[in-house]
Amino acid sequence: MINLNSHSIFVFSDTHGLHRDVIVPEEADIVICAGDAVEDDLKGDEYDDFIDWFSSLSAKYKIFIPGNHELSFELDKSKDIEKAMDDKGILVMQNSIRDYDGVTICSIGGDVSIADEDIPTDIDILVTHYPPYGILDEGLGSPEILNFVMKSKPTYHLFGHIHSTAGQELQFGNTICRNIGICK
Repeated sequence: MINLNSHSIFVFSDTHGLHRDVIVPEEADIVICAGDAVEDDLKGDEYDDFIDWFSSLSAKYKIFIPGNHELSFELDKSKDIEKAMDDKGILVMQNSIRDYDGVTICSIGGDVSIADEDIPTDIDILVTHYPPYGILDEGLGSPEILNFVMKSKPTYHLFGHIHSTAGQELQFGNTICRNIGICK
Protein backbone atom coordinates (compact mmCIF):
# COMPACT_ATOMS: atom_id res chain seq x y z
CA MET A 1 0.00 0.00 0.00
CA ILE A 2 1.24 3.47 -0.89
CA ASN A 3 -0.04 6.65 0.70
CA LEU A 4 0.44 9.61 -1.61
CA ASN A 5 -1.30 13.01 -1.81
CA SER A 6 -4.02 11.90 0.65
CA HIS A 7 -4.69 8.72 -1.35
CA SER A 8 -4.24 5.09 -0.38
CA ILE A 9 -3.06 3.18 -3.44
CA PHE A 10 -2.89 -0.60 -3.76
CA VAL A 11 -1.10 -2.10 -6.78
CA PHE A 12 -0.68 -5.75 -7.73
CA SER A 13 0.09 -7.92 -10.75
CA ASP A 14 0.63 -11.50 -11.87
CA THR A 15 -2.34 -13.21 -10.28
CA HIS A 16 -2.78 -15.47 -13.33
CA GLY A 17 -6.42 -16.18 -12.52
CA LEU A 18 -6.02 -16.23 -8.74
CA HIS A 19 -7.25 -12.65 -8.25
CA ARG A 20 -9.89 -13.71 -5.71
CA ASP A 21 -7.03 -14.67 -3.37
CA VAL A 22 -5.78 -11.06 -3.29
CA ILE A 23 -6.67 -9.17 -0.13
CA VAL A 24 -7.30 -5.59 -1.17
CA PRO A 25 -7.31 -3.17 1.77
CA GLU A 26 -10.73 -1.57 2.26
CA GLU A 27 -9.16 1.88 2.64
CA ALA A 28 -7.60 1.79 -0.86
CA ASP A 29 -9.19 4.47 -3.01
CA ILE A 30 -7.04 3.65 -6.05
CA VAL A 31 -6.46 0.00 -6.99
CA ILE A 32 -4.28 -0.90 -9.95
CA CYS A 33 -3.76 -4.29 -11.59
CA ALA A 34 -0.50 -4.18 -13.58
CA GLY A 35 -1.26 -7.16 -15.79
CA ASP A 36 -1.25 -10.92 -16.03
CA ALA A 37 -4.63 -11.12 -14.36
CA VAL A 38 -5.58 -14.01 -16.66
CA GLU A 39 -4.06 -16.55 -19.01
CA ASP A 40 -5.62 -15.04 -22.15
CA ASP A 41 -7.12 -17.64 -24.46
CA LEU A 42 -8.11 -15.03 -27.08
CA LYS A 43 -11.78 -15.78 -26.44
CA GLY A 44 -12.32 -13.06 -23.85
CA ASP A 45 -14.61 -15.04 -21.53
CA GLU A 46 -11.94 -15.73 -18.94
CA TYR A 47 -11.91 -11.99 -18.19
CA ASP A 48 -15.51 -12.21 -16.93
CA ASP A 49 -14.65 -13.38 -13.41
CA PHE A 50 -11.77 -10.89 -13.12
CA ILE A 51 -14.00 -8.02 -14.29
CA ASP A 52 -16.76 -9.01 -11.83
CA TRP A 53 -14.29 -9.25 -8.94
CA PHE A 54 -12.26 -6.12 -9.80
CA SER A 55 -15.33 -3.96 -10.42
CA SER A 56 -16.80 -5.00 -7.04
CA LEU A 57 -13.91 -3.43 -5.12
CA SER A 58 -14.87 -0.31 -3.16
CA ALA A 59 -12.03 1.84 -4.52
CA LYS A 60 -12.99 5.03 -6.34
CA TYR A 61 -10.57 4.23 -9.18
CA LYS A 62 -9.93 0.74 -10.52
CA ILE A 63 -7.20 0.76 -13.17
CA PHE A 64 -6.09 -2.12 -15.39
CA ILE A 65 -2.78 -2.22 -17.27
CA PRO A 66 -2.41 -5.24 -19.57
CA GLY A 67 0.54 -7.58 -19.15
CA ASN A 68 2.15 -10.08 -21.49
CA HIS A 69 -0.51 -12.71 -20.74
CA GLU A 70 -3.30 -10.41 -21.91
CA LEU A 71 -2.74 -11.47 -25.53
CA SER A 72 -6.01 -9.96 -26.71
CA PHE A 73 -4.59 -6.50 -25.96
CA GLU A 74 -1.33 -7.19 -27.80
CA LEU A 75 -3.13 -8.58 -30.86
CA ASP A 76 -5.70 -5.76 -31.02
CA LYS A 77 -8.59 -8.11 -30.16
CA SER A 78 -9.56 -6.44 -26.90
CA LYS A 79 -12.39 -4.09 -27.90
CA ASP A 80 -15.12 -6.23 -26.27
CA ILE A 81 -12.98 -6.76 -23.15
CA GLU A 82 -12.23 -3.04 -22.85
CA LYS A 83 -15.93 -2.22 -23.27
CA ALA A 84 -16.86 -4.75 -20.56
CA MET A 85 -14.27 -3.16 -18.25
CA ASP A 86 -15.43 0.36 -19.06
CA ASP A 87 -19.08 -0.61 -18.48
CA LYS A 88 -18.09 -1.82 -14.97
CA GLY A 89 -16.03 1.28 -14.10
CA ILE A 90 -12.58 -0.18 -14.78
CA LEU A 91 -10.17 2.20 -16.49
CA VAL A 92 -7.73 0.63 -18.96
CA MET A 93 -4.38 2.44 -19.23
CA GLN A 94 -1.92 1.74 -22.03
CA ASN A 95 0.82 4.19 -22.94
CA SER A 96 -0.97 7.03 -21.22
CA ILE A 97 -0.78 9.47 -18.35
CA ARG A 98 -3.69 10.61 -16.18
CA ASP A 99 -4.35 12.60 -13.07
CA TYR A 100 -6.51 10.85 -10.47
CA ASP A 101 -7.51 13.54 -7.97
CA GLY A 102 -3.97 14.85 -7.60
CA VAL A 103 -2.03 11.63 -8.22
CA THR A 104 -0.37 11.52 -11.63
CA ILE A 105 -0.13 7.95 -12.91
CA CYS A 106 1.62 6.93 -16.10
CA SER A 107 1.73 3.59 -17.89
CA ILE A 108 3.98 2.55 -20.77
CA GLY A 109 4.65 -0.75 -22.50
CA GLY A 110 7.97 -2.56 -22.44
CA ASP A 111 8.75 -1.74 -26.05
CA VAL A 112 7.54 1.83 -26.28
CA SER A 113 10.11 4.31 -27.51
CA ILE A 114 9.52 7.91 -26.49
CA ALA A 115 11.83 10.74 -27.49
CA ASP A 116 13.65 12.07 -24.43
CA GLU A 117 12.19 15.56 -24.89
CA ASP A 118 8.65 14.09 -24.80
CA ILE A 119 9.08 12.23 -21.49
CA PRO A 120 7.08 13.95 -18.72
CA THR A 121 8.84 14.78 -15.47
CA ASP A 122 5.85 15.29 -13.18
CA ILE A 123 4.86 11.65 -12.60
CA ASP A 124 3.97 10.40 -9.15
CA ILE A 125 3.64 6.74 -10.11
CA LEU A 126 4.86 4.90 -13.19
CA VAL A 127 3.13 1.54 -13.52
CA THR A 128 4.39 -0.97 -16.07
CA HIS A 129 4.04 -4.69 -16.38
CA TYR A 130 7.70 -5.17 -17.26
CA PRO A 131 10.58 -4.05 -15.01
CA PRO A 132 13.26 -1.66 -16.20
CA TYR A 133 16.44 -3.28 -17.45
CA GLY A 134 18.81 -4.04 -14.58
CA ILE A 135 16.32 -3.50 -11.75
CA LEU A 136 14.85 -6.65 -10.17
CA ASP A 137 14.58 -8.02 -13.71
CA GLU A 138 16.62 -11.29 -13.82
CA GLY A 139 18.11 -9.89 -17.05
CA LEU A 140 14.68 -9.64 -18.73
CA GLY A 141 13.86 -5.96 -18.19
CA SER A 142 13.15 -3.27 -20.74
CA PRO A 143 15.84 -0.76 -21.74
CA GLU A 144 13.08 1.59 -22.93
CA ILE A 145 11.44 1.54 -19.50
CA LEU A 146 14.83 2.11 -17.84
CA ASN A 147 15.38 5.19 -20.04
CA PHE A 148 11.89 6.43 -19.17
CA VAL A 149 12.55 6.03 -15.43
CA MET A 150 15.93 7.78 -15.68
CA LYS A 151 14.39 10.74 -17.55
CA SER A 152 11.01 11.07 -15.80
CA LYS A 153 12.22 10.31 -12.24
CA PRO A 154 8.82 9.22 -10.88
CA THR A 155 8.36 8.96 -7.13
CA TYR A 156 7.43 5.29 -7.57
CA HIS A 157 7.94 2.77 -10.35
CA LEU A 158 5.71 -0.26 -9.77
CA PHE A 159 5.93 -3.35 -11.98
CA GLY A 160 5.59 -7.13 -12.00
CA HIS A 161 6.35 -9.83 -14.58
CA ILE A 162 9.38 -11.36 -12.85
CA HIS A 163 7.93 -13.79 -10.31
CA SER A 164 11.24 -14.51 -8.56
CA THR A 165 11.62 -10.87 -7.42
CA ALA A 166 7.96 -10.35 -6.41
CA GLY A 167 7.68 -8.20 -3.30
CA GLN A 168 11.20 -6.80 -3.57
CA GLU A 169 12.01 -3.10 -3.64
CA LEU A 170 15.03 -0.95 -4.28
CA GLN A 171 15.88 2.71 -4.56
CA PHE A 172 17.04 3.96 -7.98
CA GLY A 173 18.04 7.60 -7.59
CA ASN A 174 14.97 9.23 -6.05
CA THR A 175 12.62 6.58 -7.44
CA ILE A 176 11.35 3.70 -5.35
CA CYS A 177 11.20 0.65 -7.63
CA ARG A 178 8.95 -2.17 -6.41
CA ASN A 179 7.93 -5.49 -7.92
CA ILE A 180 4.26 -5.68 -6.98
CA GLY A 181 3.76 -9.21 -8.33
CA ILE A 182 1.64 -11.61 -6.30
CA CYS A 183 2.58 -15.03 -7.78
CA LYS A 184 5.94 -16.52 -6.89
